[in-house]
Amino acid sequence: MEVGAALRKAELRAWVSEMGESTAVLGGILRVMHPATFASGLKCIERIRHSEKVVKREHLDEVLEVWTSPYTTFSLINNRDTPLHRDNGGSHTVMDMLVSVGPYESGEFVVPGLGLTFHYSSGTVIGLLGRIVRHGAEATGQRLCFAQYLRENVLEALGISDPEWVNIKDIFEERNVH
Repeated sequence: MEVGAALRKAELRAWVSEMGESTAVLGGILRVMHPATFASGLKCIERIRHSEKVVKREHLDEVLEVWTSPYTTFSLINNRDTPLHRDNGGSHTVMDMLVSVGPYESGEFVVPGLGLTFHYSSGTVIGLLGRIVRHGAEATGQRLCFAQYLRENVLEALGISDPEWVNIKDIFEERNVH
């Protein structure tokens, strides 16, 4: 484990700081959608802070000072349609989160295994088990997709067991998250 090369750049650390309110709100959404992923993410962030397994620690404290997301990893996908795929970095039971923004038209998010196609307009937030559920997106125009997830190998390295499978009762029942 290491602080990603991009986060070693001052400009990206400033961007993470500027995104703090947005990623905190998205964390709140995750807390409702899948409390177990939220709890696992918080454990990861706390253990990363003190773990000897983080080998490139340059700027770690500075990044963690402004990191408000329960996720440990994010990817930015700019102006790219994504063909049908499954994600391979995340855990099987972790709820990934996708947020799409920009002045684009005709966005569609498809989940063919479930027989679903969603209108994918700017500001859409999608939670899914990206490693399990095949999915893809298309849009016309300028679009940025902000994908957040917990890497399976990070959970393993930090000794955090995979969260429980997402269940519809998670949305309707209040649960303790520690």
